[in-house]
Amino acid sequence: MTAIFLIVVLAGLGLAVMNLSNVEHDTTSKSLLSAKVYYGAKAGIDWGIQQAVSTTASCVDADTAVATGGNLSEVSVTVRCKSSPQGAVTSVVYYITSKATTGSLGSFGYAERRMEATVSNIP
Repeated sequence: MTAIFLIVVLAGLGLAVMNLSNVEHDTTSKSLLSAKVYYGAKAGIDWGIQQAVSTTASCVDADTAVATGGNLSEVSVTVRCKSSPQGAVTSVVYYITSKATTGSLGSFGYAERRMEATVSNIP
């Protein structure tokens, strides 16, 4: 009777450890995906700011795909930039939105991050 009880208890502990291991693996995977889309969105914001404040000031009110490489190669980044003139002819405020995604919507490997920034050339 004691041996059966010990076998049942040890089997229960084994199942609990397996479940805990699966949860830890899922958490680690989602954390990695979250970090990738965060840095993808940040790269998009940085790219958008550079485009807006450069001497050519190419801020277009349309989604622009930004190419990523290296560890972010499977991250899709789109940037939208809106400009709004303020007062003087050369004073402009730029509203930049960056959206980074990876995986397909509804799947386990899907992650999305959005960032926004406001930049101006007003002295």
